[in-house]
Amino acid sequence: MGENIDIAVLDNDPWSARSIARWVNGRSPAFHVMWCCTSAAEALHRCLFVQVVPQVLLLDLALNEASGASVCARIRMRTDAIGVIGITAYDPDRYVDDMAKAGAQAVLAKERITAELADLIPLVAQGRSADPQRFMTVAQAHRVLSNRDSGTVPANLSERELQVLRMYAAGKSTQTISSELGISPNSVFTYVHRIVGKLGVADRYEAIGLCRAYDLL
Repeated sequence: MGENIDIAVLDNDPWSARSIARWVNGRSPAFHVMWCCTSAAEALHRCLFVQVVPQVLLLDLALNEASGASVCARIRMRTDAIGVIGITAYDPDRYVDDMAKAGAQAVLAKERITAELADLIPLVAQGRSADPQRFMTVAQAHRVLSNRDSGTVPANLSERELQVLRMYAAGKSTQTISSELGISPNSVFTYVHRIVGKLGVADRYEAIGLCRAYDLL
């Protein structure tokens, strides 16, 4: 698989934390669990205030002293060095929106760990998003949350520009948007070009992530 990937596990349940760490370590010789813990405060310290940090944090979303989303957001505001995968024993759809806004790259049901986590870890370790329609990359999320923390807000978009962006965010194709709005595909692309220019982002996926973080979609 190439270079080793340093991983950390934060889980509210000590048994679950150790079990996940053992499974991850045994799944690939490239996977190295640096540490696992049950304390959000300890995890934040190890992610933000030590010299060597994990490339991927497996983050339980049901913690005692904090929400998974709040832990993720604090990490993402400070650094773009750690990809975050939220894990939960509950329905993951309950957490997707909050974790996306908090800068995570994926949310996974614990029952799907053995089926999907091994593929997610290398992707997230590279700073990529598991689903660009729902989650930002690490770099995008850090830029969004650090700007939000400093009080910077996105440039104003017109109602039609937001409408186009919402339709893309809902998974609609350019052709579908064109047909539903009664405009040409070139006009749709023109709106996207304006959106990207106003927001100072690279593409519509980054624009969607930015606007979601500010509750504009």
